[in-house]
Amino acid sequence: MSDKKIDIFVCMGTNCTFRGASQLIEALRSEKKIQEYCSIHEMPCSDSVCDHSRRSPVVKIDDELFLQAKPEVILEEVYKRIKNT
Repeated sequence: MSDKKIDIFVCMGTNCTFRGASQLIEALRSEKKIQEYCSIHEMPCSDSVCDHSRRSPVVKIDDELFLQAKPEVILEEVYKRIKNT
């Protein structure tokens, strides 16, 4: 098991927040195992990535972007990465 934590960044720009970023942050922070293995960060909007809501909400796990992120998809991806550490 690696000591390096998985970095999770959730865009908290207006469009991402409106489209569910707050719920994503809550879902991630409510999971004890995720808290143990991951660092969860709020990031400012990068208009080039969020593209004025068409791609929102945006989540970045380590260096991989997830567009139109859904909590169940992100949680599944994070648990997969935890398992592989």
